[in-house]
Amino acid sequence: MKNADTRALVGQSMMFRFEGPVLTDEAKRAFGRVLPAGVLFFADNITSRAQVHALCGELQAEARRLGLPPLLIAVDQEGGLVSRLPVDFVTVPSAMAQSATGDPADIEACARITGEQLLEVGINLDYAPTLDINIHPENSVIRTRSFGDTVERVTAGGLATIRGLTAAGVIPTVKHFPGHGDTHVDSHLGLPTIAHGLERLRAVELAPFRAAIAAGVPAVMSAHIVFPALDEHPATLSNRVLTGLLREELGFEGVVFTDSLSMDAIATRYGVGDGSDRAKLAGVDVLESNESLADQIDRVEAMAAALEDGRVPRAVFAGSAGRVAELRERFHLCHDVPPLAEAVPERATRVRDIARRSITALGAFTPIAGATRLVVVDFQRYRSSEAEDPVHRAQVMREAIGAAFPRGAAVALSHEPREDEVRRATAAMRDVEVVVVVTRDACDLPAQAALARRIIGTRSAGTPVIHVAARGPYDAGLLGEVSATLLCYGDPAVSLLAVVDVLAGRARAGGTLPVALSGAGAD
Repeated sequence: MKNADTRALVGQSMMFRFEGPVLTDEAKRAFGRVLPAGVLFFADNITSRAQVHALCGELQAEARRLGLPPLLIAVDQEGGLVSRLPVDFVTVPSAMAQSATGDPADIEACARITGEQLLEVGINLDYAPTLDINIHPENSVIRTRSFGDTVERVTAGGLATIRGLTAAGVIPTVKHFPGHGDTHVDSHLGLPTIAHGLERLRAVELAPFRAAIAAGVPAVMSAHIVFPALDEHPATLSNRVLTGLLREELGFEGVVFTDSLSMDAIATRYGVGDGSDRAKLAGVDVLESNESLADQIDRVEAMAAALEDGRVPRAVFAGSAGRVAELRERFHLCHDVPPLAEAVPERATRVRDIARRSITALGAFTPIAGATRLVVVDFQRYRSSEAEDPVHRAQVMREAIGAAFPRGAAVALSHEPREDEVRRATAAMRDVEVVVVVTRDACDLPAQAALARRIIGTRSAGTPVIHVAARGPYDAGLLGEVSATLLCYGDPAVSLLAVVDVLAGRARAGGTLPVALSGAGAD
């Protein structure tokens, strides 16, 4: 880069990403070259409340030393399947689970609890809520991250989340504009297309975003999706989408973030330089990417070159820097991270109650007595999309079942079960009074559903079967005749504990379906 002014200005269009819980010397040197507007954390950056609190303090101190304004420190903390927080935080149920309680106050409470915890450790920006309408059941990248399959549910849930995060002092960011709900392609892995016309987009996909903008939401994240009615390029790189539609038609004046530019939908088609230029000219303020330190330096160098040779006017970068500065001022960001407060036990109690009330029963469910001999066959799936982090949940279910049912047993099956695992599961069918089968995205995995039916078929005649659809409602009906199905809408620990509470009769399954089920996905 030719001069310090260019470096500083371009840096305000970048979020910085480094791996691990420690700001290494290498990462610090890269930070000093990028001079970013903020930092984005993933799960590998966060091991505990105390650790991330200290890390945020170190990052803000480094920003101050370099003469940078206070950093935006961001995380994707939606709850449910998309959570970056370790066990000494309270992780809330998914958006769909929150919606299933039927009370927007629960959604606002989840957002406020999340926001308070983030701010306590120095994280001031949350890439949530998701305003995608889950119209397409095969859309594995969204599903339970959505509040439901109607404009009304998603709008109500989104506005409640915005209120809760804002009340906690954390910046909410609605995503994925102009809507990722009606596609079955994961933009981490490919380039989705939504072929609806503009009038349909205005009536459906855009409606929750329009309401959020009217309510004053300060930030929007773009989607890597092609909308042929608007442009041949993905929304992230489209001036017609981000300037014409978002800013001019919908009147949004806040900060536009990209989804990760390392996702396949952008990275393999446009590359670092062209992708960055197109994003800035489209109307993006801040670029973010889960890419190497070297690639981030290359990206900021490419943007500086584009500024200096006039491909991207200086006014574009200046406008973004101004909007980011206004965002800092609105949320009173500063370099100082307050001392770490004690965790609040009541938060876990409140979230556990919400999770319990989200559990939805299909069929004639009857709680199971604590002395019952039962077996839980627990199918594992670590993640269905790169939006979530791989997590093993078998221990959570095993310990919860053991505590609630002293005569019970839990058998975990891996994502691709070996024959010895299957033999162990079928052997456990002997001499039990109830069988509980936990599926995870069996709607995407025909082999899982077939194996579950095979194992169920080895039980003694007349033994009741309860199906727990752990990761989404669309598994319902895939196991044949069962006594009842319980829906969790995602398998964070709090939702698994809640479903065991319901199985044991310690809580009532009072949730209502936030989406319509039909065909194979209905009991």
